[in-house]
Amino acid sequence: MLDDSLFSFDQVQRSRELGGRHFDWVAWDLLRRNANVYADRPAVADTWLGDRREYTWRDAFQEVNTLIAHLLDQGVCRGDIIVSQLPNVVESFFLDVATSKISAQHAGLNMDLGKAETQGVVRKLHPRVVFVMPEWHGHPFLDWYRELQPELPRMQVVVLTEPGEKPPDGTTALYQWLDGRIWSRFQESDLDYLKPSPLDVHELLPTAGTTGVPKVSRRTTLDWFQVHSVCIAERAGHTAYDRRLLIGPLAGGSGRLWGAHTPLYTGGSVLYLTDFDEETVCRLTESERITIWVWNPALITRVVTSPFFEQYDLSSLRMVSYSGAPLPGEAIDRLMQRGVTPFNVYGTSEVGGCMSPILPGIDQEHLMQAAGIPFEGFDVPVVDAAGDRLPPGEVGEILIWNVHHGYFAEPQESAATYHDTEYGGRWEGYQRTGDLGLYDREGYLRVIGRKKDMILRGGQNIFPREIEDLLSQHETVRDIAVVGMPDAVMGERLCAYVVPVAGTPPDVSLFQEFLAQRGIAKYKWPERVEILEEMPLGPGGKIQKTVLRERIAKKLHEEAESGRGD
Repeated sequence: MLDDSLFSFDQVQRSRELGGRHFDWVAWDLLRRNANVYADRPAVADTWLGDRREYTWRDAFQEVNTLIAHLLDQGVCRGDIIVSQLPNVVESFFLDVATSKISAQHAGLNMDLGKAETQGVVRKLHPRVVFVMPEWHGHPFLDWYRELQPELPRMQVVVLTEPGEKPPDGTTALYQWLDGRIWSRFQESDLDYLKPSPLDVHELLPTAGTTGVPKVSRRTTLDWFQVHSVCIAERAGHTAYDRRLLIGPLAGGSGRLWGAHTPLYTGGSVLYLTDFDEETVCRLTESERITIWVWNPALITRVVTSPFFEQYDLSSLRMVSYSGAPLPGEAIDRLMQRGVTPFNVYGTSEVGGCMSPILPGIDQEHLMQAAGIPFEGFDVPVVDAAGDRLPPGEVGEILIWNVHHGYFAEPQESAATYHDTEYGGRWEGYQRTGDLGLYDREGYLRVIGRKKDMILRGGQNIFPREIEDLLSQHETVRDIAVVGMPDAVMGERLCAYVVPVAGTPPDVSLFQEFLAQRGIAKYKWPERVEILEEMPLGPGGKIQKTVLRERIAKKLHEEAESGRGD
């Protein structure tokens, strides 16, 4: 652990007092259990290179152990940092499990990061080994890492190439790290010397920031897997018989939750979609008899609103598990019409998903509008401006507590996130989310919106989430984001950015009539509609509203300048 860690053992004790369950295993121990119990049943698969590669639990365990032997052979040891920047491939899963056994720290970087963000994170982490794609969708990753090698001379670069393909000069191929001939120098009993602890920092999660170098949150098996992912898997009802399709990126928090932790814990299988398109999702669901889709709402919405959603036999699909952002009402309606239950998780990259709805007996209204009820081991208060915990029905800021270490090598950022400098220390160790919400009488949290997204129109507070949830039900809308646009008289007015479904795009009058029919106050109506082909998304799949606010402000300025010029 780094000296700037915020962790102390009393956090474990408090987590237990809050109902958190703690175990003595790490991810590798679950893989060993699955190899023994489920053996030849399918475990992980991917669609890399258009081919379907599948491993049973026994085969996956052997591959992971072989990777561990190679890591040890290269001198990787406890506390070393491993970076991977890989698409959705089984090797990413192998790395996550292997590093848990040797108590290394694994950071999975999103493939959408640019050069500045990628190099900034790598400079911060000083990794011992990096596993990367030489190039992916126009991103020359290998070139970026080679530029860093003079600064980081200990960093070894391993590339994912096709089997048998010669790796570029100065690198080794990832398939060489899975060469079973290493066992001529090792014995499987050698792994018994490795005694990882669930309190070891294992996964390093870059946050999904919209600008600059992402901060890196430190997570342990206890707070990230045992208290977090186990609760999610059980509340969502994932089982050993489920076949998941991971639609979004495996790198990062949600990807690790749904693509690694959940199948490891339950023994069910997972198929990693290496390249996304709507028809492939539906085709694989039909041919593979997929039972659960997992990942972010933006991609799920694209599938559900596509024509392929009706063209394929999706009768095996029973659940959509998602996180990172709300799922539009239209997408929820279409899923539920086909008997598919949407299951959301609310939380942050820093403390993890802290709550979700309870499925048994939940009514549709709560399922569609509530973030859920906190998981055991978490405390999630809603507080007012004075820091007092609010009773049900009152809106305030959402705070979250879980076992935490803070950010990697950024003590000031950790202090700003977890130290209470405003409420006299009452909420020390809680993360201030910046989200506004309230608890209803049944104990469900409802997220109203982001504090920074709140629109102030003529002295009236407007929460975009309310309008987005309503307009997402309009037949012309595939995706929507409501932002404030500057106005000299009212301060701000509402602008709706829309990705329309095929056909006639919506306009202001159509939306205003729709909201009027539902009794929505006129001051909450959008006064401008902007049409997009796709929403700008951050690495975590969230809509970048900052980009949209900047875009409309710039457009208004240009229009004003043009008017003056005329």
